[in-house]
Amino acid sequence: MKLRINHLIASACAIILFAACSTPKNIAYFPETSNGSTFNMADSRGITLKSNDKLSIIVNTKSAELNNALNMPVSSQIIGYSEVQSTNQSRATSGYTIDANGNIDFPLIGTVKAAGFTRAELANSLKKTLENRNVAKDAVVTVEFLNVGFSVLGEVTEPGFYPFENDKTTLLQALGKAGDMTIFGNRNNVKVVRMNERGQQEVFVVNMLNTKAMMQSPAYILQQNDVVYVEPNNYRKRQATANASEITKASFWLSAMSVLTTIAVLIFK
Repeated sequence: MKLRINHLIASACAIILFAACSTPKNIAYFPETSNGSTFNMADSRGITLKSNDKLSIIVNTKSAELNNALNMPVSSQIIGYSEVQSTNQSRATSGYTIDANGNIDFPLIGTVKAAGFTRAELANSLKKTLENRNVAKDAVVTVEFLNVGFSVLGEVTEPGFYPFENDKTTLLQALGKAGDMTIFGNRNNVKVVRMNERGQQEVFVVNMLNTKAMMQSPAYILQQNDVVYVEPNNYRKRQATANASEITKASFWLSAMSVLTTIAVLIFK
């Protein structure tokens, strides 16, 4: 009888400790992966340029005079002086904004189509146009983003707006930029809000705990002005209510008392 009671008490303690200290299964990324696992990503060209995107375009040739003509000068007012200084584009940053028709106005060659291209495609298009119009035969064209980025909101360590550093920034990299999700982030319901080609806000729901589905989502490779939102998990939502922590504690102790009552009934039955 005494041995049976000891077993029952030990079992009760184990149940209580497990309920209090068990590690949730919905915290760690890549739960179903093993060493050497491979997954295909969704097909993506990366960031394609759109109207209102602002770009830095630098052209370098063997001719210093031609460089000055092709690169937009930057003018800045010096505080305390009336003169305005100009510097060459190669030493400063000036931008071309893609207009509503998807074009930019480029020195010596005029209107150039930009929307729909990636950065590399636009650079190659400009290089070919300069060659075909006998403006420059040896041009090296570099295109960089100026105002293109994404936002991360919700249950992350550092929410905010972040500029793109490459053409294929993944959702994981975006979360890394924001300091990763907090322990209270809902990892199986991350939302990515994107403006589609029809001017509508489109929402993609990504399960970060399903590696294959995550990497094949159209939202895995971010586009300009995407908004990543990490919603709070149920525990955080309960905390947001009045006296939520006390309610949680009360629920735990009620469960513990229920287990102990059951044991007492079994012992003294």
